[in-house]
Amino acid sequence: MKKFLVFVFVFMILSTALFAEDAKVMPARTGRVYLAPTLIFGSSSFDGNGERVTTPDLFMFNLGAAVEYGINDWITAAIQWVPGFNIMSEYKLPGPPTARFRDMGDIFVGAKMQLMGPNAPLSSNAARIAIAPGVKIPLPGPDFEEQARNAARGNDYTFATIDKHVFGFGLRSYFDIIVNENFFINLYNELILYPIKGDLKDVGLPALDIYQDILEQAGLTELPSGNSLRGEVNYGFDLTFEIEPVFTQTFTDSRIQINAGLPFNLSYSPGLKPTFIGSGPFGTALATGANANALANPNPSSILFTVRPNVSAFFMGMPLPMEFKASYFLPVWGQNTMANHTFSFQVRAYFRI
Repeated sequence: MKKFLVFVFVFMILSTALFAEDAKVMPARTGRVYLAPTLIFGSSSFDGNGERVTTPDLFMFNLGAAVEYGINDWITAAIQWVPGFNIMSEYKLPGPPTARFRDMGDIFVGAKMQLMGPNAPLSSNAARIAIAPGVKIPLPGPDFEEQARNAARGNDYTFATIDKHVFGFGLRSYFDIIVNENFFINLYNELILYPIKGDLKDVGLPALDIYQDILEQAGLTELPSGNSLRGEVNYGFDLTFEIEPVFTQTFTDSRIQINAGLPFNLSYSPGLKPTFIGSGPFGTALATGANANALANPNPSSILFTVRPNVSAFFMGMPLPMEFKASYFLPVWGQNTMANHTFSFQVRAYFRI
């Protein structure tokens, strides 16, 4: 059974942690719009022992977006699209045609509720606590049977997805320890559960090849009429922990605020678990054998530890208040995932209604 490592890395390149932030919320009737162009590149991965190994060069340019709005002084509604749309991509596998990642991420819809803070139900100037329940709404992914035909014809093709494209729900938790007016420490956690299984054919070309491998091992080129074989994938969950010391300095005269943070981020995903369902004598027999093979050779879990330094400047005195933030994601260590470098630049425009 082929492993899913080849495309598990895409799920861990960008998560909703790009907009993790802290336990702060927007003031009532105040909102902000994000644009987040992001560059991802790399040519190495972490194997099962945590060692770096060389892989084909990867390049992706992704554009994400988000909107947040303060319902009141302690509840902020949010719609976030990260990863967003891949404007450019290339995965330099040997020889033509060119492998790409023409895909877009799913949408996260949720609300951040500040339980403790200056204007929260539990008033405090020493700490902030917030939770943010939400759902992931799947968007359509590539048709990989068509992408396989593109590759066979020598045309550019999409190699794998950049998101799961299945329904999910979860919770984000934020805890800020306020040391003084210029420094605080943010603790962040995110758990996303995926209760609905995905179709194996929708994951990527390596997953699609598994069907052909099963037939070849049985000495077949295709299933006889009246038989079928379908694969399902259980994504399980995504788990993220982050700790970030944050320095902030406000220049009152010029109404400019400078922020700098150094998040340490740990992300974990369990191994993708395929299950095969067959009908007819051939399909049932192949499904039984494929399930036994998958059970004996489980796909490994993926873990990635990154350091994500960032700096931002908030210009509050402009007619339309604007904030600019630059971040770099440095892969430090992991297992069974790609070691990609990520540069992200956010532009935030603030408004009041």
